[in-house]
Amino acid sequence: MEVRPWVKYDGFVFRDLPLSSVRTPLVGIFCYLAVIYGLRAWMKKREPMRLRVPTLIHNAFLCALSVSMAVGTLVELFMAVRNHGGLMSIVCDRSHETMSGMLAVWMYIFYASKYYELLDTVIMVLKKRPLNFLHVYHHCVVMPLFWVYMETDMVIHWILVVANSMVHVAMYYYYAIATLGKTVWWKKYITQAQILQFVIDVTATWPFPVLYYSSAGCSGSMRGWIFGQAVGLSFFKLFSDFYRRSYKTKSDGATAVTPPESSESTKKQN
Repeated sequence: MEVRPWVKYDGFVFRDLPLSSVRTPLVGIFCYLAVIYGLRAWMKKREPMRLRVPTLIHNAFLCALSVSMAVGTLVELFMAVRNHGGLMSIVCDRSHETMSGMLAVWMYIFYASKYYELLDTVIMVLKKRPLNFLHVYHHCVVMPLFWVYMETDMVIHWILVVANSMVHVAMYYYYAIATLGKTVWWKKYITQAQILQFVIDVTATWPFPVLYYSSAGCSGSMRGWIFGQAVGLSFFKLFSDFYRRSYKTKSDGATAVTPPESSESTKKQN
């Protein structure tokens, strides 16, 4: 029995949309680095900006967007499995039907959101918060990573979209209430969830090479998969190191630092 989708759409073509050029993530990285380090130099002799309302709006918007992307992607996964040939339609997509429908639209929205998330760093710089390598590296590498996934119609990257969106719901909710001077008891579990996310991202896509070489017409590319594995493993290492440093410091008597992607600290903003 066919399940009727909430919105029927089967005309998605990534190459016809904004942000689809191979130059886009490269220009994005260049502009991102130029802006944040230019702003740091400009802010060097200036007082930190408070930006309480813009920060709250920014984090609340990303929390709501993350809910939408997680729910929208999960709904379309269900529709694809029921209407386009079972589980293989969301793992291999031989017919390329899945990556021309609404599931691909949600994946594109997720990809585009990575450019908006660059404002995390702009806010941090204007507030004169310290920047670490993990934060900057994370924002730089996700733009080309998800461009490759979209360009090659790699349907299996829905796993990353769902996992990341779900983590970001909790993460940006925490950042939003931190703007109001509040905190949550589960703060340290945000970083643990991020680490678990990278384990899932890496291991759940391991079947792809087997399917790619054994299934004629399977969408995606081995280069994209290898790139994703390398990024996932690097994130796992960097976030694990961050977690150990942060909570070892806490056990030694100091306060643990805020999760690494933060545009907000836990300090109360008056």
